[in-house]
Amino acid sequence: MSVALWCALVLGPVLVTVAPWPVARGILIPLGLPRAAYRVASLSDWTWRLDRPGGAALAAAWALCRAGRRDDEALAWIEHKLEAGSGVGLVAEGITRHPLRGAGVCAAALLAALRGDLAGARALFESVATLDDRACPPEARRIATGWLAAEAAARGDWRAVRGFGVAGVGAGRDARLLAGVAARLLDDPAAPSAPELWLRWALAPRRRATLPLVRRALAAPRGAPRAEPEEPEVRAARAPDGDLWSRAVMLHAALLLRRAGTIEGPGGAVSRPALIHGDDLRRLGGAWDAAFEDEGAQAELRERARSIGVASPQAALGPIRRAVDEDLAAMAREGRIPRAEWEDLGETLGRATRLLRDDLLSEIELACDAVRRRVDEGRALAPEGELREWIALRACYERAGEIVGMELRRLAFPKLHSDACHLAVWLFNTRKERPIGNAIFRWLLAEAEALEDARATELQRNNVDCGI
Repeated sequence: MSVALWCALVLGPVLVTVAPWPVARGILIPLGLPRAAYRVASLSDWTWRLDRPGGAALAAAWALCRAGRRDDEALAWIEHKLEAGSGVGLVAEGITRHPLRGAGVCAAALLAALRGDLAGARALFESVATLDDRACPPEARRIATGWLAAEAAARGDWRAVRGFGVAGVGAGRDARLLAGVAARLLDDPAAPSAPELWLRWALAPRRRATLPLVRRALAAPRGAPRAEPEEPEVRAARAPDGDLWSRAVMLHAALLLRRAGTIEGPGGAVSRPALIHGDDLRRLGGAWDAAFEDEGAQAELRERARSIGVASPQAALGPIRRAVDEDLAAMAREGRIPRAEWEDLGETLGRATRLLRDDLLSEIELACDAVRRRVDEGRALAPEGELREWIALRACYERAGEIVGMELRRLAFPKLHSDACHLAVWLFNTRKERPIGNAIFRWLLAEAEALEDARATELQRNNVDCGI
């Protein structure tokens, strides 16, 4: 027997005992051995602290991702281990052996990615940042940040990638490398120099895969003004001078085509979505205001109504106004255009703003009611499902606030606060999923402080102080 084999047989068990996570990460995960990675990672008290079941499941899920092929049997085995570690089978008795913590959330995110649910995986990885440090090992945060940076780079969202490097060394070597590449590609004045970028590359894992990115970043010109990509111009047919009604209709049709992804480029119609900006909505709202208020346009509407046998022209005007308002609200919503960029004192845009606000408020209320009803009925989800439901509820509120602004946040927060707090208290006290409950309390506290809600702030400070 060779000396190397003897050394492996003797030193292997010693390495597994002394440094289980480096062995799992450096050997078993790259080899794509999920079961072996699970067993070895479960020995790592130092890395995973109180989250050993979650860390073991994370190692297994990561190894399965590196295996290069989808193994449904192994995926189901990891899911079973993750659920067993979080005590899902004991939910009915109100007992949880091990609450879902940061490493377990990362494992669930990797499993979602393996199933092809990239949006769900992204949401779960992003939620790791909301967990208390006591419930999330630093290694789990580094893995989450690295995955998010790599996924954003794959989408070409270099601005998002650059943001993942602000945590410095704590962000992980792979995230710091990608952040440096992003800074060079975006011509950031604070971008790393060429020697520093090469050093980051040398320290990061998977150097062969990232070498083309580093070369591309180093080849990017520095200090030169960058031309923004031009959007093909969206043009409407020219309306006769003074025909306000036709002008509004043509502008409206042009934006509807743009929203549908059919735009007019130099060579004709192009099927590529084009952005709709606040100025576009403001221009269209002004055109409709002019058409609705102009006496000549009103006379033309009455003439057209008589020609088709409509008794009351005003009866025809109501549905037109509603259709215009709905289209404007839908454009603003789909484009996530902040209200400040398109709202003015015009009547049409004012109606569209109120319609959009009311629709978004109704959606938030319906989502809150569904969560409240489920909690009151005691219909428990797996810990991952509970976290996903909270993520979806929070995203619904944040998207609405991003579009409509502080007014909607102030209107929606009392309802959201009541029902989300109800969910968090149930998770914390009954389900014993304290890390998830604490994460909800922390978010509610931050939002209450931002909205200067003194009563909610005091309540959530007390809840956060309950710990995990």
